[in-house]
Amino acid sequence: MKKNIAIIGAGAYASYAASVIYDVHPEWNVHIFEVGDKKIKTQDEIGFTSKIINNRYDALTKGRYFGFGGATAKWGGQILTFSKNDFIDPDRYLSEIIELNEKYRNNIFKKIGIENNVSEMILDNGMYAKVGVWLDYFHRNLFYLFGVDKYKNVTLHPYCRVTKILYNGTKVEGFQYIENSEYKIASNYDFFFLSAGAFESTRIMMVSGLQSLTKVEFSDHIAKKIFKIKGTTKIGKVDMQFKIKKFSFITTRIIGEKDGVSYFGYPSFNSEFPLFQNLKKLLFNHHFSLGLVGAIIKDLPNAVRFVWNYFIKHKLYVYKNEWYLVLHMENPRGHGNVFLADELDKFRQPGLAISFSISEKSEAIFNSVTKMFDKMLTDDKIEHYLIDEAVHTEKFEDEYHPFGLYSDFDSVEDYFNQFDNMLVVHSGVLPRAGGINSTSAVFPLLEEFIRYYM
Repeated sequence: MKKNIAIIGAGAYASYAASVIYDVHPEWNVHIFEVGDKKIKTQDEIGFTSKIINNRYDALTKGRYFGFGGATAKWGGQILTFSKNDFIDPDRYLSEIIELNEKYRNNIFKKIGIENNVSEMILDNGMYAKVGVWLDYFHRNLFYLFGVDKYKNVTLHPYCRVTKILYNGTKVEGFQYIENSEYKIASNYDFFFLSAGAFESTRIMMVSGLQSLTKVEFSDHIAKKIFKIKGTTKIGKVDMQFKIKKFSFITTRIIGEKDGVSYFGYPSFNSEFPLFQNLKKLLFNHHFSLGLVGAIIKDLPNAVRFVWNYFIKHKLYVYKNEWYLVLHMENPRGHGNVFLADELDKFRQPGLAISFSISEKSEAIFNSVTKMFDKMLTDDKIEHYLIDEAVHTEKFEDEYHPFGLYSDFDSVEDYFNQFDNMLVVHSGVLPRAGGINSTSAVFPLLEEFIRYYM
């Protein structure tokens, strides 16, 4: 039966949902409502507002981007999925998410066009190594990578700020939105996907009375550089050096769990490599100047080494063979909350306020895991130096993946059946982020739902 589908948002999950619908039901009409357009904008540029109540948590200012592709256009993302190695004692809901990750893993990598058949390597100390794909700069916007703009069954509605979900019990009747400063109602749809990003979707749910108006709990990874390593990119049997495949990075991380908290060790390469940093300024921050071009030309000898490694050896050149090991860890739930702010944004809608803190328990676990990595490096006689840096919430590249915002479900079916005709989709539907960049771990939920529940 032909259906009319409304998708709120145009980021990672909207793009994936539209792609699966096109694969399975190309006859369905899909309408995507997005506050932005082709030009990706920050929260300030789009006109949203937020404030931090305590501690530093930059996901609202540095992790939120609006327009076709959303944050994927800025940071892209590492494509990683859960396996049975990720959690020691997952509950039923998380166990079923893991099962779906294993079921649809190949579908995900097929969609991005890069195979990842590397098996996870179990280490002697109980940790394990997982390989992921970090999409290259020119192919990381999932909206365009999947070709959503070319689907004949998709109609785009840019410049539409969704303000409220309209519902009667568990049936969604439509939603209110602002277009050209005018309030409008969208109601002639059989099904709805709310996928406007973790925090904006939560804000819409709160304003609509579908989640607590008082506060909504969440958490995220915390991180710090723990060691500077010299002379090798290997830790035991694990080579952390990025490989190159179809211009994307094939990455490796070492994952573990302690006291019910997941963590992962991940490399930060070339942070002191002038050429690499200047290229990042040019590509990611769009800074262009004659001085910047001159600095790139001045570093030509290293540029030649970089190009040789990239195109001939298909590996990322590591400047001076020195790099940082960064430890990322789940901050246990109970230390982060989302509130509706008193301030209104340019659309006259309530903004967001965030409270996020790092507990003594978190720091204790973090320090304990640091000692575990120290032992690994010492046992392998690897030259390394402890970095004196406080545990923080500032992330490296694309590490903002809030979890636990909308995840208190008994099972996947319970999550699917919260509404008769709407699915809320963002990283916050995961109860844990584990040791991965968790965006892709939600894709299998969309696969299963669209294929078997719609």
